[in-house]
Amino acid sequence: MKITTNWLGDYIDYSWDWRELVERLTMAGLEFEGVDELGKRFDGVVVGHVLERAQHPNADRLSVCTVDVGEATQTIVCGAPNVAAGQKVAVALPGCTLSGGLTIKKAKIRGVESLGMICAEDELGLGENHDGIMILEDSLEPGTPFASAMGFDDVALDFEITPNRPDCLSLVGIAREVQALTGNKLRMPDTSVKESGAPCGDAIEIAIDAPVDCPRYVGRVIRNVQVGPSPAWLQSRLQAVGQRPINNIVDITNFVLLELGQPLHAFDLKKLAQNRIVVRRAKADEALETLDGITRTLDADTLVIADGQHPVALAGIMGGANSEVDETTTDILLESAHFEASRIRLARARLGLHTEAAARFERGADWDICLRAANRAAGLIAELAGGIIAPEPLDVYPQPQTCPTIGLRIERANKLLATSFNADSATHILQLLGCSVAADSGETLQVRVPSFRPDLTRECDLVEELGRIHGYDKIEGSQNANGPWLTERDPSLQWRILLRRRLAAMGLDEVLSNTIVDATWEQLIEAPTAVRLANPPTEAQSLLRSRLLPSLLDIARRNFNQRANSLALFELGKCFSAPTSEGGLPTESWQLAALYAGPLAHTTWQGSERPMDFFDLKGLLETLIDSCDLQCSAATKVGYRRGHCAQIVLAGKNIGYIGQVSPAFCSNFDIEQAVYIFELDFGAFIEDLEQREKRFSALPKFPAIERDLSIVVANAVDCATLVDTMRTNRLVEGVELFDLYQGDQIKAGHKSLSFSLRLRHPERTLKDTQADAAIEEMLARLQKQFGAHLR
Repeated sequence: MKITTNWLGDYIDYSWDWRELVERLTMAGLEFEGVDELGKRFDGVVVGHVLERAQHPNADRLSVCTVDVGEATQTIVCGAPNVAAGQKVAVALPGCTLSGGLTIKKAKIRGVESLGMICAEDELGLGENHDGIMILEDSLEPGTPFASAMGFDDVALDFEITPNRPDCLSLVGIAREVQALTGNKLRMPDTSVKESGAPCGDAIEIAIDAPVDCPRYVGRVIRNVQVGPSPAWLQSRLQAVGQRPINNIVDITNFVLLELGQPLHAFDLKKLAQNRIVVRRAKADEALETLDGITRTLDADTLVIADGQHPVALAGIMGGANSEVDETTTDILLESAHFEASRIRLARARLGLHTEAAARFERGADWDICLRAANRAAGLIAELAGGIIAPEPLDVYPQPQTCPTIGLRIERANKLLATSFNADSATHILQLLGCSVAADSGETLQVRVPSFRPDLTRECDLVEELGRIHGYDKIEGSQNANGPWLTERDPSLQWRILLRRRLAAMGLDEVLSNTIVDATWEQLIEAPTAVRLANPPTEAQSLLRSRLLPSLLDIARRNFNQRANSLALFELGKCFSAPTSEGGLPTESWQLAALYAGPLAHTTWQGSERPMDFFDLKGLLETLIDSCDLQCSAATKVGYRRGHCAQIVLAGKNIGYIGQVSPAFCSNFDIEQAVYIFELDFGAFIEDLEQREKRFSALPKFPAIERDLSIVVANAVDCATLVDTMRTNRLVEGVELFDLYQGDQIKAGHKSLSFSLRLRHPERTLKDTQADAAIEEMLARLQKQFGAHLR
């Protein structure tokens, strides 16, 4: 929101310079963006009076002008076709640097010395017009600095307004903040009007077919207007805040929008078919050419303003070219309406159309100001365009709204803020903010919030208002503890912190990716339960992710494109799935994923360089989980390479998958090298961790016997299943696979697995005969269950 200090001074008195004003408003919660000291743009530019104009002796298109610039009379060569004797003009004197970077110097132009330049609008940075020089008002004195003569001896301030403060998107809104900080009285603009002629209802009929989307619509008719340029003061006000003057009618609606925060629109009354206005939803494939010259196809979710035949405006966003006010317009219908914020926000996003009006309506405009804003604009139109205001404005208001009342406990506010407000001091601050306050029993205030503050809905909002207006920097603080700071932490949060630290300590880099993903990613992983956003940020990014795999691959792609050699990444984030029942909410769950790609070693002292593989990632997983109950069994999963994917089973429960990402899947992300990844259901994972008992085993007192066992089984038999079977023998303390062989000496469709077994008796020294018996018993069981035989 751009304001100027002089314009703000029209509504509130304050003694601060612009720097202190910025400091005070910043401490009150407004974010300062930038400053433009407007007067400095025009240093060296003065008002000049053209005394004489003669034809240049050596150029047909040039004029030689004698110009009074106050302290002297200068000869200036001018190429503008509209320069003439008697005019008051803007003169840039030698040494002046204009906004475009041009420095004015004494010069000879075709043999005639020129001591300055008579300026056009674009040369002063005030617009795009270069058809001729600016003609100023005759009342101005020669030599007067151009900035002060035109009202540009001002400072423009730019504030970033947060979405919850639509009231500050106006000069009066900022003035209310200054009122609350100073206690000075606010001067509201004059909204009184003089009416005459036939009533508004004789010229137009207004109907609201979508009262939920448009709760209120005010229409005023102004007849016999004369469309033309705005006066200099109005143009300079708009130009100072970056607005381009168009004509007096449009400029007045823009002025009132900036002044009061209420968007307005003027229709050419004669262009409205059947003398009707209907607020309705657009019909399927209905089209409208907007004021920017673009024809837009609408859908049934878009709210439009229509006449008796077709749309004439996008409600709350932009008018249509078919009802535009132009130089032939004599009668206008002035619209001042209130639109439901989410409806405007949805239409603006779908159409990709950003306007000043939409910026206010989509945040929540003031529903109570519609008639006053219409009166303010109508009064200015009557004054500046000679219009006659028709009486009895049409105010279609099917269900009048009321302001909510909120209870505020003074004791509660003081505890939260560490302050010492009493009922009187709190009431004073709230009344300065526009609230109506009534004392209740005890120390509770009943606060009726104003219509221009839709962000005040709860007691804590009022507490925040007390704190920011009193000044957080003025609160000394307290050593007393308040709030639930002794409450036990959420166990899942503790596990998230622990696992993040553990993975970082193991050399992995944590990444954070957006939960809103490209729709094509979900198609790649064949996600049947993807959650579609009702209002996506872009057309492509329209779904909530159901897995972390595509997000990690996209990050890997960007790292490889930046010449990263190897990657070890992990992410702990939320994934989503569609509701299981109609009308239900989507399900969100925490997922943990890690990715390995590239060489394991970077320098020779770390060992010979080799690519990271499945077993490196599996070792990471085993170290992370630290459980003997972890098993990996062959599985298939979308996105993983067939035959190189395993299901992760912990304590008999499937908690995720591990393996190599399919090369075809990687090609969708322009990755050519092998990538290994695991994905875990974090909720199931920590459930096992929380239930796991801490067990202690005494150090063994008796020696172990080591035996090697090589067996041949069918390829379909999982190694993990064999290991589990061998562990059922009470003498088996450990089993490790050390060799896998498939070749000419092994029957087709079979494989040879070699295991190292460690056997130990817990109560006495184990004898060889007992170990042999255990091996025989183990072989018999493996043969019976899996058809295994000794190699």
